[in-house]
Amino acid sequence: MKKSLSALLFLPCLAAHAGTPAWVTDKLEVQLRSGSGNQYRIVKSLLSGTELTLVDGSEVNGYSRVALESGEEGWIAARYLSLTPVAQADREENSKKLAALREENQKLKADLAAIKAAKEAAEKSTQELNAETARLNSEVTAIRQASANVLQIQNERDQLTLEKVGLESELETLKREKQTMDASNKQDWFMIGAGVLFGGIVLGLVLPRLSWRKKSSWDSF
Repeated sequence: MKKSLSALLFLPCLAAHAGTPAWVTDKLEVQLRSGSGNQYRIVKSLLSGTELTLVDGSEVNGYSRVALESGEEGWIAARYLSLTPVAQADREENSKKLAALREENQKLKADLAAIKAAKEAAEKSTQELNAETARLNSEVTAIRQASANVLQIQNERDQLTLEKVGLESELETLKREKQTMDASNKQDWFMIGAGVLFGGIVLGLVLPRLSWRKKSSWDSF
């Protein structure tokens, strides 16, 4: 109903502007026909904003006769014609939208660059963390190896300590045996010395008597 009313209001305007430029309205595509009605063949499809020239101001069955810039003529539904370049407002609006989209695109590019930089920094941090982890793992391995060596050394030390205790015990035993032998040797030598002394005393007592008896026997001859 609204479109029909607009068409009725627009028809008198077209009749008063014969020979003036007109433009296809903001409908996406409009058919240029060979006659004033849908039953006529389509000469071509016109895009929104196409500039036309009104051949005359009369409408037949709601169609107006128009001419293209190339000179080709045909009929187009009058409701799709406008005496002002309605697409101009659309172009201005589209320009604004395009500018906004470009600005948004630049912002998105900046955001993307920031995200990429953050990603690269995160990857670098990850690499650094991996390197640090590898270093710590190496240190842990070295510490475990050192701990194993310490345990081995402690075991060896304990073994040597036991051997030392055994040797010290054997040494003490040998010392005691030596002391016993020394004491026994001293006693033996004491007994020998006493025997020699006693023998000397006996000889000292016996020899003079033997000499006296021998002398007495020689005197009797």
